[in-house]
Amino acid sequence: MTLQQIGARISQRIGRNSAAVRFLRPAYERLLDRRGGFERTVNGHETFLIDPRHRGLFPETYEPAVCDFLRANVKPGHICFDIGAHVGIYALSLARWSAPNGRVFAFEPNPDTRAVLESNIRRNPEADRITVVSQAVSDRPGEMVFYAAGIEGFSRLGEPNRERPESHHSLDVAITTIDEFCAERQIKPDWILIDIEGYEVAALRGARRTILTAGSRIVVEMHPSLWQSASTSRDEFAGLLTEFGLEAQALSGQEDFWSTNGQILLT
Repeated sequence: MTLQQIGARISQRIGRNSAAVRFLRPAYERLLDRRGGFERTVNGHETFLIDPRHRGLFPETYEPAVCDFLRANVKPGHICFDIGAHVGIYALSLARWSAPNGRVFAFEPNPDTRAVLESNIRRNPEADRITVVSQAVSDRPGEMVFYAAGIEGFSRLGEPNRERPESHHSLDVAITTIDEFCAERQIKPDWILIDIEGYEVAALRGARRTILTAGSRIVVEMHPSLWQSASTSRDEFAGLLTEFGLEAQALSGQEDFWSTNGQILLT
């Protein structure tokens, strides 16, 4: 029986939030850390070692329909951008799916979240093929105010996330565009994943040259209710798709991706 199995049995027997479990949890996490990390299997497929202190942010079930699609279509050698990488579920998975020679660039401007992301990455054999990028992504390079919600995945540019109750603090972050980043690195991504809390249209505006020349496939987390606060609209999004010659397909079961949060595929 593994240490994790023993811990799970004790927690189930006496209660996950019992005083005894809360008392023992730090020692348990330190012991897991010395053994390489907490072993987490995602969607019954990929197993990773992660920072045991933040295992709640790396769930066993995570966007299964999108993961199944990517698992079937990301190929060895693909270059992948994970924009809004949070704690690395997609970054690690993309690196696994694109093995042995694929590359992943994981963009995460929130310094607290980025520390967890880097901790998770370095515990796994894919670490040498994942590059963590501290810049945020928008439609023009420079600097912008970023509102960080601790290590939760709801931080964003411009203003605090109106949909979330978490407290935020502001900091200035460096901004790049997809086009600028690709030009600097002389790369053409095969896949671009974007989940940046309403700034998805700005990221696409800053990817014009890449989209038109690289033929990247793009998975976008739609946040229609946040577009107004990002100074964009449905009409602008639809206009970009027409301009770029992109077709949209819902990946996460939403009937109307123009009004509902969820992932879409742009090809």
